Amino acid sequence: MDYPDNFNTPAFPAGPRIAISRFMATASCVLFVVIIFMCVLLLWAVRSQQIDPFIVSIDELTGQWTVVGHSHGNGPIEYPAIQSLQQSVVGNFAANWFTISENAADNDAMWQTCERTSACGTENTHSYDDKTCALYCASGEELFNRFIYDVIPDYQARVAAGERWVVDKTEFQMEPAGKISNDGGTWRISATIQSNLSGDMSIIAFAKVARNAQMYPQTLGYYVADFNAYKVN
Repeated sequence: MDYPDNFNTPAFPAGPRIAISRFMATASCVLFVVIIFMCVLLLWAVRSQQIDPFIVSIDELTGQWTVVGHSHGNGPIEYPAIQSLQQSVVGNFAANWFTISENAADNDAMWQTCERTSACGTENTHSYDDKTCALYCASGEELFNRFIYDVIPDYQARVAAGERWVVDKTEFQMEPAGKISNDGGTWRISATIQSNLSGDMSIIAFAKVARNAQMYPQTLGYYVADFNAYKVN
């Protein structure tokens, strides 16, 4: 080196080019990782299903939640909400149908014939434990008449003998037995009834749900039009 004429000559001339090459290699790797991540994210977004939020009604006394519809638009109720509503109607109906209380007043309140317009309207609400008109307000007229004439005499004989029935909620299952539509459908029920005299009884029942929004406003029109049960054991 001819000092001082060549003092600014770099001792390693290839250094800047190597640094640039390393930077470009690192940037390429980062860009590749970003592209892979975006592809995976896009694939997940395409395959994922859109889930719409439900409109939920909360009972002020019991805190029980009931799905009544979707939050988007003013169109007809979609299948998941229909299924939830009908399950609620069928489940409560079946539990009340197979309940014989030790309190005679509770039985009379649940089994009584009521005036549909006044007793089953939206303005007439009861607490969760109050079963007044519970069966009548969830039944079709023909089905309730069959309950009055064919079922209640047997229940009254059991009450006189000191028998009590309770539905085991841990063994209670429901599933569609066909197409479930906006107008109703058929449901299959499997349940266990606990009796203080007869022991546990396994039953299978079929409930046909129909809809009349004017006559059954408490359940958005859904009610049990027909009900048949069979003892398994």
